[in-house]
Amino acid sequence: MNFIETIKVVDGVAQNLDLHLKRSSQTMLHNFGIIKELPLAELLYFNVNRPLSGVFKLRVIYSKDIIDYSLEPYTPKDIKTLKLVDGGDIDYRFKYENRVAINTLLEKRGDCDDILIVKEGLITDSSYCNIVFGDGISYFTPADPLLKGTKRESLLTSGAIRERVIRESEVGKYSTFFIINAMLDMTPVSITLS
Repeated sequence: MNFIETIKVVDGVAQNLDLHLKRSSQTMLHNFGIIKELPLAELLYFNVNRPLSGVFKLRVIYSKDIIDYSLEPYTPKDIKTLKLVDGGDIDYRFKYENRVAINTLLEKRGDCDDILIVKEGLITDSSYCNIVFGDGISYFTPADPLLKGTKRESLLTSGAIRERVIRESEVGKYSTFFIINAMLDMTPVSITLS
């Protein structure tokens, strides 16, 4: 079983590296019963090809150890619309390399750019991002996401967003919607309700 960490690198500096280390360590403890910290910083800081300007994506595939990694220039996907899709009993508590279940759901997006997965009547995540809802005053993220992303964790810790149980039936109560992930700051999207 393989897992992934995707780390944003800006002008040669890894963003939220402590949160990526924490998540990968928790993943290995839960799935393999080992206490270990991956040498994520070394992949970047001792890499002679480390870019010193621009935005890059460091993608690390690991199991009990690092299997492979790549460092590529980052261009965000153009995601503007999300379609609500029933995720059934999908489980993505860990950032698995195998995304077959999510990709199967993504095929249901129709004319939208991405999906917003509903599980047991509750809003969770899009196929690659956590979601943030705005009500004109505050910002909220689902209390039970499929994956607890590092950007989500950073925004919760700073107080910029708060957790809230958000039911599918409550989506229309919010005025703004944003996607976030390790590579994306709050990016506005719209949600197709039918």
